[in-house]
Amino acid sequence: MTIPASATTATFTFWVRIDTAETTSSTAYDTMKAQVISGTTTTTLATYSNLSATGGAFVQKSFDLTAYKGKTVTVKFLSQEDSSLQTSFVVDDVAVTTS
Repeated sequence: MTIPASATTATFTFWVRIDTAETTSSTAYDTMKAQVISGTTTTTLATYSNLSATGGAFVQKSFDLTAYKGKTVTVKFLSQEDSSLQTSFVVDDVAVTTS
């Protein structure tokens, strides 16, 4: 998508629920990154892990993309788990809004 050059604001939002069977309180075994790609540059906006469990609730996340005005961007989620206890990263209502 292209963020209009005339936009005053550009915001990337989504809701995420993170459930995990991991029992550690200190090691991020499973991760999910929220990223924005513009041209050949990939920027990680945030990294979530089994340590970020939301207790079964969805939590809204929001990121300012105003710096990308006039540019074409791709938003991406990249997750990775180890081979033992699972972590679920459930993402919903992904949007990029401009005004």
